[in-house]
Amino acid sequence: MSERRPAGGSCPRCGQALDLSAAKVGDEWYCTRSCGTGSESLTERESAVPRPWLYARPRRYFRRRAPLELKRPR
Repeated sequence: MSERRPAGGSCPRCGQALDLSAAKVGDEWYCTRSCGTGSESLTERESAVPRPWLYARPRRYFRRRAPLELKRPR
């Protein structure tokens, strides 16, 4: 018998999205078991990637490229 997991939603305590590591405590689903028991603090978690990687780099830092019709053959 397989254990059912939530298909979506968010943790009622911290608001993080529910995924395969979600745990059911009582009648509600939490992002982790420690969040469900209340032992995890609600402070901002350390990001897995540096913050600059989360944003797209502006196109103005790249050189302009000519359209295909204007490119000269090599």
